[in-house]
Amino acid sequence: MTELLEIFVDNIAPILMIAAIGYFAGRSSNINPQPISKILFLILSPALVFQSIYTSQITATELISLFFAVAIFMSLMSLIALGLMIWWGADRVSRASVILAAICANNGNFGLPLIALAFNSEVLARAAVVFVLVTMSNYSIGVFMASSGRKSLGGALLNILKVPAVYAAIFGLFFNFANIALPQLIAQPIQRLSLATVPMMLLLLGLQLSHSASISQFKFVGIGVSLRLLVSPFAAAALAIILGLNEPSVVAFIMQASMPVAVVTIILATEYELDRQLSLNMILASLLLSPITLSLLIYTLRRLVPSAI
Repeated sequence: MTELLEIFVDNIAPILMIAAIGYFAGRSSNINPQPISKILFLILSPALVFQSIYTSQITATELISLFFAVAIFMSLMSLIALGLMIWWGADRVSRASVILAAICANNGNFGLPLIALAFNSEVLARAAVVFVLVTMSNYSIGVFMASSGRKSLGGALLNILKVPAVYAAIFGLFFNFANIALPQLIAQPIQRLSLATVPMMLLLLGLQLSHSASISQFKFVGIGVSLRLLVSPFAAAALAIILGLNEPSVVAFIMQASMPVAVVTIILATEYELDRQLSLNMILASLLLSPITLSLLIYTLRRLVPSAI
């Protein structure tokens, strides 16, 4: 029990404090979060995606294995969420919102800082790659799912081509694999913008919660949060074993798959006119419950994979 408390205080509480700053700033100053959401969508997120991919270092074999792990995981969680929402008779908008919650984990501004505190640099390096792959999926599959809430299949696919982060990922891969060094005049602004993304996302989370800090729509919120915090770790663990990932990759993949609902879901919900309140409710509920699930997960992984500490 003492060790679980230490894990929470040392690894999770510092991250929650930044979101709390945004929350209290929103409550005291009534800051409108939508312009910040737009800046994240159009500028900061693409910068972070490009910088993460451009500077990532990992073997091709591990990259391919993690790519398949992420792709299969997101497909599996999408199908499970879709099946549950159809069974509950949900409308297209609610269906898309819950699917987003099931596949979009908070890998960047929650996962990476937490893993950096809880595990060693080898795990963190793999976690960064998972973050990049998930980010690309969020702004492709995630955009498609968000668009499908109100648009046709063709319209949803077309919206993927309108997302700046997709092009940032493509250029990041090109410059990385071609080993092209960017001039400092370009590299420095991109790096500084990328550094601003993580704290800005946490502050945005706090601001969003300050405008509506109550939880409603319990049935759909329960489905989304259960998929994100309870089903995802077991699905990720099974895939990691089946695909034969090495120990650092196993820990990184399972941890990143188990994070609370990503802030990007509220950004996509705003951009594509989904149920913002439902998305916000799932973010809030998963954030409040994640210290329990993540503390237990860190404790378990440290016991099973001591080399990761």
